[in-house]
Amino acid sequence: MKNEQSQFTVEYQDHYGVVYYRNVKAANIAEANMIIRQKQPDVIIRAVTLVPIDEKTDRDD
Repeated sequence: MKNEQSQFTVEYQDHYGVVYYRNVKAANIAEANMIIRQKQPDVIIRAVTLVPIDEKTDRDD
């Protein structure tokens, strides 16, 4: 069984109220959430969104 990873943008907030965005590669939303939680256990995850394939590829336009 192949485990394809997609790119997700995770929006999270620290206890000072500063909002951060980080792109991570994960198999699903739960895994993307877990990746951030492992690095920053005390943050509040505000959103996790799947990055569309169009936005991941570099275009020469």
